[in-house]
Amino acid sequence: MKKKKQMIVVMAILIVVVAVLVVVTQSPKWSRKSFEAVIQETIIQPDGEIRLIVERTTEIYSNPLNSLHISEETELVGMDGKEIEIEDLQPGNAIEVILKDSFVEETPFYYPTVYEIKVINN
Repeated sequence: MKKKKQMIVVMAILIVVVAVLVVVTQSPKWSRKSFEAVIQETIIQPDGEIRLIVERTTEIYSNPLNSLHISEETELVGMDGKEIEIEDLQPGNAIEVILKDSFVEETPFYYPTVYEIKVINN
């Protein structure tokens, strides 16, 4: 009887440990969303802010146009997997965008946090 109780306790601890490991390894990725798009234009504003206007080719929100803020944290990646500059992103390039999924209907002018832009076709 004592051995059976010990086995149940060990199994319960093992289940908890596995659940914690899954949560720790996956939680940063839960807020990420990706979509493919075609670059329409790059806008550099007088204050230095860079915006990339894209038309999505995969549906995630109702309007296919997005204005993406390119920050210092945004990783720009070429087709070869190497880092590129903003000037390398030309109108007509197909890209994959990875961003933070935190859109809420109450935020009418939502500019998502963009983690990565990868060129998938020139």
